[in-house]
Amino acid sequence: MIEKFDRAWTLGNACWKALLLDKEMLLFPIMSTAALLLAIGGSVGPLWASGTLETIMEGFRANPDSAQDPWVMAVAFGFYFVCYFIMIFFNTALVTCAMIRFAGGDPTVMDGLRSSMRNLHKIFAWALFAASIGFLLNMVEQRLKGVGRFIAGLMGAAWAIATYFVVPVLVLEDVGPIGAVRRSVATVRQTWGESLIAHAGLSALQFIGAIGAALIFFGGLFVFDRDPLLAGALWGCAIAWLIITALVLSTLGAILKAALYIYAIEGTVPDQFDSAMIRDAFRND
Repeated sequence: MIEKFDRAWTLGNACWKALLLDKEMLLFPIMSTAALLLAIGGSVGPLWASGTLETIMEGFRANPDSAQDPWVMAVAFGFYFVCYFIMIFFNTALVTCAMIRFAGGDPTVMDGLRSSMRNLHKIFAWALFAASIGFLLNMVEQRLKGVGRFIAGLMGAAWAIATYFVVPVLVLEDVGPIGAVRRSVATVRQTWGESLIAHAGLSALQFIGAIGAALIFFGGLFVFDRDPLLAGALWGCAIAWLIITALVLSTLGAILKAALYIYAIEGTVPDQFDSAMIRDAFRND
């Protein structure tokens, strides 16, 4: 297992080298976050400003069952779908740029956005399909308790694994949502789960980053009484550190998916990766 995580770390370093060649790929998670904030602000902001949101929340507190009203659930699903669509749209653009780089090209932000626009129908179909599955799983998990909720959580984890390579599939292949899941599952099997270990390694780095931010934040609490300005600066640094870590690691994760998918499907090793290194990612030992 230690050897497997060592491979994951090595793959992560290779993804970092690829990112340094095209730093503009970091713009895609930034644009995705901005679009999500605009979507949330555009829908919640007017309700909050008019006082309607407070009225709705009071109604939910007075009658919790009103959250199960078909109209309420329809609005919630619509919001769920919009968020899925935004994230998949910009992730598709990011994966496209990574694939262009791995093919020897020099991608631009517009290359990624044009790819997402060309695949808009597939992105829409996949976002609708994935949002439906995610919404149903979330509803089931909320309604169940104990073992039932645990099983529902496992189902959600299995779904996340099965769809790990869906975005690269959408970029390279002309398939629908079900076909994309099938191709993703087949690729996950071919990688013997090593790609998931590499992804877990990146997630572990995010956890480490969160610990670092927490230490900076508590440092601000420690000095607050003596120097409020310094405390505020430390808190600002903690927030900035969290944001930067999340942006970089999400970009590295997309680059990793693109590299492993290209090798799994085409047998081609990207220039930024050592041949032995990426072939090791498909070993089952």
